[in-house]
Amino acid sequence: MGLIKNTVHYCCVSRDNQILYSYNGGDQTNESLAALCLEKSPPFHTWYFETIGKRRFGFLIGDGFVYFAIVDEVLKRSSVLKFLEHLRDEFKKAARENSRGSFTAMIGSINVEDQLVPVVTRLIASLERVAESSSNNELKSSNLCEQSEGSNSTKAPLLGRLSKQEKKKGKDHVIELEEHRKSNDRGNRTDDSAGAGTSLEKESVSSRGRSVTQSFEWKWWRLVQIVLAIDAAICLTLFGIWLAICRGIECTRS
Repeated sequence: MGLIKNTVHYCCVSRDNQILYSYNGGDQTNESLAALCLEKSPPFHTWYFETIGKRRFGFLIGDGFVYFAIVDEVLKRSSVLKFLEHLRDEFKKAARENSRGSFTAMIGSINVEDQLVPVVTRLIASLERVAESSSNNELKSSNLCEQSEGSNSTKAPLLGRLSKQEKKKGKDHVIELEEHRKSNDRGNRTDDSAGAGTSLEKESVSSRGRSVTQSFEWKWWRLVQIVLAIDAAICLTLFGIWLAICRGIECTRS
């Protein structure tokens, strides 16, 4: 497979909406599209990406310069960001080599295109190799998935037609499995019945225990009531005798 071409449709370096260097992949509409994007450069951002349709728009902003690119959506943001960072470094390097004064003061009068053309061409080629490697990895993953699905789907046909003896063995095996299942079901029902019987026995024992406890409590409370009644009768009898001896409350008078 050859290199994936036209992954970078456009890139440029601008300052104050003035394009200092640009690369166009061949479509003239890229120029007007880039101009509109640069007018709307996001403020307060060091870098920014936006994907519309099948194209990704990337901005790298710093020191009053905007490094902008229009690329294919197959390229990852991290790869495009590295591309813009290399473009920034190479642009600053070329500007410094061609300027005799302040970099920011002389940048508008410096012609750096001759130096940047081979550099940008090399950067674009490197970015396309990254896109090709990513595409190949995705293709290999897809092929592995297809092979795995294909190997799974061909297991049944590879068995071929079963002979009569094999079919009979299969039927016998099915009958054995069915009998084994029925036997297990009977065993499970027996276990369930035994479990239910055990549960009922436990409930019966528990019920008898509660009945015995309630009967004991009732008898005890009945005995307490009888003792209290006897005590009350004795106390009343003694009080009556005392009243009779003392003729009322005369014994309490001095």
